[in-house]
Amino acid sequence: MKLKSLTAIGLTVAMCAGALTGCGGGSAETSGGDAQYELTVSGIGGSLNWLPIYVAQQEGYFDEAGLSISEQLFTNGPVQMESLSADGWDIGCTGIGGVFAGVLGYDAVVLGASNTDDGTQVVFTRNDSDIVAAGTGNNTYSDEIYGSADTWKGKSVLCNTGSVTQYVFVKTLEGFGLTQSDVEFIAMDPATAYSAFIAGEGDACVLTGSGGTFRMMTEPDKYTAVSSGPLVDSGLMCHFVANKNSYADPEKYEAMKVFMKEYFRAMDWIKENPEQAVEYCMAMNDENGSSMDEETTKMYVEADTYFTLDESVAMMEAGEGGVSEMEQKMTDVLEFFIQCGNYEEGDLEKFAGHTDSKLLTEVLAESGTAAE
Repeated sequence: MKLKSLTAIGLTVAMCAGALTGCGGGSAETSGGDAQYELTVSGIGGSLNWLPIYVAQQEGYFDEAGLSISEQLFTNGPVQMESLSADGWDIGCTGIGGVFAGVLGYDAVVLGASNTDDGTQVVFTRNDSDIVAAGTGNNTYSDEIYGSADTWKGKSVLCNTGSVTQYVFVKTLEGFGLTQSDVEFIAMDPATAYSAFIAGEGDACVLTGSGGTFRMMTEPDKYTAVSSGPLVDSGLMCHFVANKNSYADPEKYEAMKVFMKEYFRAMDWIKENPEQAVEYCMAMNDENGSSMDEETTKMYVEADTYFTLDESVAMMEAGEGGVSEMEQKMTDVLEFFIQCGNYEEGDLEKFAGHTDSKLLTEVLAESGTAAE
């Protein structure tokens, strides 16, 4: 499930449900000879926020830190969270869909954000569309979004309902002063929308990751990316989520701190070694049965942005009204899904109070750096 120039999109992502992820299942284990800490770590196989874990394994970071991890890989966030009912894992990496399912269903604790998760949520039209002809500069979210209120009205749009792609599209319309009722909204999952659109259906389509974003981007002679998650400032991110029982365990808590330190170390390595990162990502997806060629993998790795430890902690600092930047962005998305009928009104209050910056703040303090 389920929030920068068009070039900067890198055109995956988050990515969360609908992200370009593998279909990994089962588990694997990485352990050092003298492990002092043990954790069961969950995630979405082949996802961008699993890549730092793969890198940390390959570079030996966990072994160096005395951390042994057992992997639990899933195909999407909500399924990932279901295993919390049996304490299936200690800490997980997931998109916003997993966050909501974990917090609202199992009292999971949100520990921070790892990366943006909107780089592959893109709205496309054909090049001969009057939306493209109208040019840019008419949208309040970004001057780089194509179209005008008049050219968007009445258009048929292929888009997954109740998803982050719909969230991005609705925000695109809002930037023109329109609502979803001003267009003909045709509900389709991204993969089906891609196939239907290239077959001639619809005036526009909204895609994400494996649903066709990258393939569409390789045909600029036919299709134009007219809007995207980054351009509408969707705020979608991937997060670290902890099993509440593990978080309350002193030994597991210390192990999570070690894990976080090495995870952010791996993200820094990815930024410093982009070519090797692409190689590792290709190997990771090969192992998860979701192979990608080098060109696609490069776009995937560049699609979203990894946060530094300083940045992640800063996003969790209380702002106006006592709400952090990260909490506000998550709440905005949850409010949208409540409007869509995916969640109930009382879920906003239920969601509050499930974010805890304590662990990451301690990791930052122990690292000898300071959040800006």
